Amino acid sequence: MDPMNFRNISTGIGAIKIIAYSEWVAFKRNKGLLLSMGMGPVLSYGLLVLALSTSLKTVNLEGVAILYKQYALTGVLTFFVTRQMSQAMYRATIDKEYGLLALKFLNGIQPWYYLIGMSCFPIVGLLFQCSILFILGMMSGGIYNIGFFLLSIIVVIISLGFWSALGILLSTKISTYEKRDIVMTLIFSPVSYAAPTLYVFSDKLPLFVKCLIMINPLTYQLKAIRTVAFGFFEPLPILVDLLLTLGMMYLAQRILRKVSLQLSIR
Repeated sequence: MDPMNFRNISTGIGAIKIIAYSEWVAFKRNKGLLLSMGMGPVLSYGLLVLALSTSLKTVNLEGVAILYKQYALTGVLTFFVTRQMSQAMYRATIDKEYGLLALKFLNGIQPWYYLIGMSCFPIVGLLFQCSILFILGMMSGGIYNIGFFLLSIIVVIISLGFWSALGILLSTKISTYEKRDIVMTLIFSPVSYAAPTLYVFSDKLPLFVKCLIMINPLTYQLKAIRTVAFGFFEPLPILVDLLLTLGMMYLAQRILRKVSLQLSIR
């Protein structure tokens, strides 16, 4: 099938609603996934962070002393962002394998709208995990400021757009679920722990760790999240975060326009 066929057909911005609704229905039907997602905040914050906070009391961020559990809670938010990438990749892989991607494009759903609509599934999952983390944070004193925390969720969603688009992009190159799992393992662990999520950047870190931190997009997204979560509101980190997301979405839609489409199950 010629991928050029769908370029001159468009259902308009309404396509976002169509895709988002189908993703919302898919999310509601996946009850087992809710349990898995619910365990994420409990394990990463409820066990790991709170255990570390017994020996690590405060950290210095932008010259302000902040409780370690408040600092690390924002790092846990980025764990959710990278893990939700697997959901975007999974849903896009299903579309490709069962010919749904071709049907959607042939019916006028443009790549940009497809990317935005497909973000519904990971966004809902992210908000579900954030709500559990918020409850745990309120119970343990891990929320620095309620208003700032809620505002930072907006930045978290912007960051999620980067990883969702990357997941969908990778799905165009992945033919099996086994390969998807391998890719997620290779991406999640290095990216999540090679950013200052649970530790503070320091000049004493080994050079190779500093290099990994500097080239890691999550580092800049985390800085944007923290500048809001702790009330600094520096515009540059937020702008960098937004540009990273728009750049990845632009790249992903370019790839989607050229991807080989098939109507039959592979």
